[in-house]
Amino acid sequence: MDRREFLRFSLGFGALWSLEGLLSSCAHSPAYQTADQSIFPGIQIIDAHAHPDQFHHLRPSRIDASSTLPKIINLGMAASVFAGVGDAPFLRNLTTTYYKSALNQLKHVQKLVDAGKVKLITKATEIPIGTKNHYVPGAIMAIEGGDPLEGKVERVDEFYQLGVRIITLVHYRNNELGDIMKPWGNAYLGPYSNGLTKAGRKVIERMQTIGMVVDVAHAHPRTLKQIVEMNPKPLLDSHTNPCPTDDLQECGRMRTWKDMELVAKTGGVICTWPWAFSRPNYKRQTFLDWAQEILEMKRRLGIEHVGLGTDGGGNIPRFIKGYRDILDLPKLAAAMKEVGLTKEDIKAFMGGNFYRILQRCLG
Repeated sequence: MDRREFLRFSLGFGALWSLEGLLSSCAHSPAYQTADQSIFPGIQIIDAHAHPDQFHHLRPSRIDASSTLPKIINLGMAASVFAGVGDAPFLRNLTTTYYKSALNQLKHVQKLVDAGKVKLITKATEIPIGTKNHYVPGAIMAIEGGDPLEGKVERVDEFYQLGVRIITLVHYRNNELGDIMKPWGNAYLGPYSNGLTKAGRKVIERMQTIGMVVDVAHAHPRTLKQIVEMNPKPLLDSHTNPCPTDDLQECGRMRTWKDMELVAKTGGVICTWPWAFSRPNYKRQTFLDWAQEILEMKRRLGIEHVGLGTDGGGNIPRFIKGYRDILDLPKLAAAMKEVGLTKEDIKAFMGGNFYRILQRCLG
């Protein structure tokens, strides 16, 4: 870090202190000490999508420790989604079934619950409000990719009984529920179904009847449009960001404004992440870039439709400058303040809007 960057960093934390008591201490020293649990007093920080401690066991080429249980506690995060990877056998070329793979991943979270290390969240009111002193963070069980359902609607009830409250319908392969928006490298995705399948419709109907959140992350725009046409309860797009173009080939995992408006139309929330990238006429490299993006989403969609989904543990290719893990989220709060977002905006983004979705869908 050169002198100019250091001064910018210091000024950012000066702004953080001016948030009318929103933040009570600096997140890190140069030695990278743990964060104070009271860093966001009065705010429920809830991560709408993460794989804490990489419990999905995908054995990636590099370890992504950007979301871990110790860091969740050090930050004072009220709750985090613990997302198992539904299509892990596809990604790792395993011989086990999608169903058995998902069950094994969920058992890991249940062990944490049984050990008293996390509190299983089955409805919104169970999320801890205060996180001072010693507390047990909430774990919201999810499956990223509805592949373990194998198109069987009765399995929705089975996973519900196991504690799952969020299912991302598709991940990196076209499954029995619908089509995806971006492939995994050059892997064969399977045939396209022209969007949402008949089984996908039944699964969504059952999820929303018994009280689960439908996550449309990774869903092809055609799949998303057909889900919205079902007039569902509020939808969640748990980890993405606005696409600087309307060209779907260029967007990859990013959402066009048109698609984000569809999610907002349901009363839903689009959650953004710390992924860094550059395009010829667009850069998303810094906390200020991230904050400006949130400001523009507020202007075009309404702040009530914007949230946080870090995808920690999901091996994002490249983080924005200065982001190492969730303990760096105070820097985003400072940048949000710098671009003109209010304390209430920050509160809504950091967890308030996602909490509303949980209230509507889970009860």
